[in-house]
Amino acid sequence: MSGESKEHKNNRMESKTVDLVGMFFRILERFWIVLVCAVICGILAENSVTTYSATSKLYIVNKDSSGVNIADLQLGTALTLDYQEVFKTWEVYKMVTEELDLLYSYQQMQSMLTISNPEDTRILYITVTHPDAKMAADIANSYAKAAKIFIANTMEGVEPSDFSVAMEPSVGNGASAVIGFVGGGVLAVAILAILFVLDNRPRSPESIQQYGGIPTLSVFPANKNKRHAGKFTSEKKKTAAKKPERSGNCLEISNFQPLDYVCHEAMNTLCTNLSYCGKDIRKIMITSRYAGEGKSYIAMNLLCTLSQLGKKTVLVDADLRASGIQSDYRLRYSTQNHYGLSEYLSGICSLKEAVYQTDWPNTYMIPAGHEAPNPLQLLDTQAMGDLIEQLAGQFDVVLIDTPPVGILVDAVALAKFCDGALLVVGYCKGKQQEIKDAVESIKQTGCKVLGAVLNGVKFNSMSNRHYYYSSERYAGHYNKRYYTSKEKKQ
Repeated sequence: MSGESKEHKNNRMESKTVDLVGMFFRILERFWIVLVCAVICGILAENSVTTYSATSKLYIVNKDSSGVNIADLQLGTALTLDYQEVFKTWEVYKMVTEELDLLYSYQQMQSMLTISNPEDTRILYITVTHPDAKMAADIANSYAKAAKIFIANTMEGVEPSDFSVAMEPSVGNGASAVIGFVGGGVLAVAILAILFVLDNRPRSPESIQQYGGIPTLSVFPANKNKRHAGKFTSEKKKTAAKKPERSGNCLEISNFQPLDYVCHEAMNTLCTNLSYCGKDIRKIMITSRYAGEGKSYIAMNLLCTLSQLGKKTVLVDADLRASGIQSDYRLRYSTQNHYGLSEYLSGICSLKEAVYQTDWPNTYMIPAGHEAPNPLQLLDTQAMGDLIEQLAGQFDVVLIDTPPVGILVDAVALAKFCDGALLVVGYCKGKQQEIKDAVESIKQTGCKVLGAVLNGVKFNSMSNRHYYYSSERYAGHYNKRYYTSKEKKQ
């Protein structure tokens, strides 16, 4: 037990270190935000209002005494606190404003004024802060003069002595551009760091393992390679023209783009890891938490790759509400009826009419068909379970593309008919806690969660290079060789 707890502790420490590294690269990746904030704060600081502070001083000792004795010192100390209240009186305020012909209110004058008494002294510091340097000195000296008059006429006490007259200050108290620049940069870095810590989206296989308790079978980059789609389509048409005509229901996948080297290797990794799950894993459902995480993309490319590996594979499009396969891949039917899964489960057509042979070798598909009013009533039936069992007897692998498990219960209803589930997790989409919720929902049906696919990772992002450095490093080199060899063959 002690060895295991120590190992878990080391893993947690390692995870924290990786998060700190990721935070550093995330801030470095967004350095332009830090620079913009620093420049803006520097400009604001430079254009801010500069204030000036002037101080006059009063000495609380009897000026009539020829020397300072113990009694004078004790009296001065006792009167210091009393004299501080003098500057808060309305009479002193009126004397100052009338002498200098000021239009400031009592509250405005008090906000400019600060009275202090250094420890163990009998000196009053009268400090006035004002945007005008000369006015600051004039107000401070006027306050000292008015206080002396008020004390002599009203308090009948010891009149303070002038200790120091306020001089016009030459240096203001405004923030400099350098301080604003540095302060703005530090503030931007702090905000970016806080946002990174509060970011609860899945970014790595470690976060999926931590929250979902399942391994990541493969990591797919963001698919931005569209420049070779036309060449691939023409190549496919040439190859298809040489093939003999197929009998029965046929389906052409007219909008399928080839994988680049990194995606191709990621798919090979996925197929290899799926083979390690066991020979009895043949009915595999592919789902996600939300729409747009790429489950249909993974399902279609897995269908293509398995066929290239010599496995007779069928894909069942069970997303009867909003099929991404039918809309994204432009399926072209050889029949006019366009029958699919919804028609078969409704009893409108036979299984033979719902199964289509695609223009890829060893691949078949049951499309979703027309939209059903209540798909759950069709999917959560024994007929659906019998269909999957029948397909498992005819094909090496049965792939079921289901609706998102985090939104609809359709996928949970289909899970009990499958040997295993593959959860597609979109990079930086949703919350990590929702991975755990999706896994638990599937496991409650008795279906095994084989693992996850992290899809849409930006390998060229600076904050991801410490995670996926090797893949990003070799991607450009092998992509160039991969497409060069293809172009030579054509």
